[in-house]
Amino acid sequence: MMHSVLDQLPQIMGHRGACGHAPENTLSSIEMAATLGSKFIEIDVCVTKDNIAVIHHDTDVDRCTNGHGPVLLKTLEEIKLLDASIQFSPHFTGEKIPTLKEAILTIQKLGLGLNLELKPCKGWQIPTTERVAAELQEYLPENVPLLVSSFNIEALKKLGSLMPDVPLGYLTEAIPPDWERRLVEAGCASLHCEKDFVTKENVTAVKAAGYKFLVYTVNDPEMANRFLDWGVDSVITDFPDRLFAGLQHIKTG
Repeated sequence: MMHSVLDQLPQIMGHRGACGHAPENTLSSIEMAATLGSKFIEIDVCVTKDNIAVIHHDTDVDRCTNGHGPVLLKTLEEIKLLDASIQFSPHFTGEKIPTLKEAILTIQKLGLGLNLELKPCKGWQIPTTERVAAELQEYLPENVPLLVSSFNIEALKKLGSLMPDVPLGYLTEAIPPDWERRLVEAGCASLHCEKDFVTKENVTAVKAAGYKFLVYTVNDPEMANRFLDWGVDSVITDFPDRLFAGLQHIKTG
């Protein structure tokens, strides 16, 4: 299962859905990614006060909604009262923060693969990971390819112990000198690096060691083509349409 998921990674992956075109991490953003041709999306997951997994990037709701305060101190009922459209046009007014279950149902309907990033608050790594794993084990369809990633090694190790067949990705900004030790420690199959820190030498080394290499967040087609020429497996973007239009070599099959 692990290898089949990694083999399905596309060259272009939608970031938080397609967050250049719709409010990030919402059902509309997921649907937009599919409309623009994405086959895989990256979204973020954390948990509420009443221990329900929801799709949201920040530890608080201030930036992306009309509310204030930490997600972890709000019940799902309180989360659902918020409007997640404030960054966008009135067309999206009333957009909600979805639950993980709602997002997965939409992803399955659209035939997408999922890169799910664990976003625990510091100190809440294990409870977050346990809840997300429990929900995935309860209702993730077998036909939805899943890659779980995180900056937090503790969360990755816990997820790996609970769901050993799910491939894991280690997220970082700059690639640390001991990157291979960290990947081994966390049981990861891929390394995900911020675009400004990617070098051809790093890509070559990571790939030669047998790992997949993903880059975020790439919105420039020229940059995307350079990374793909270096052997990067997937670039994560806010604007899938821009990258598809500018790709020099589109991988098929």
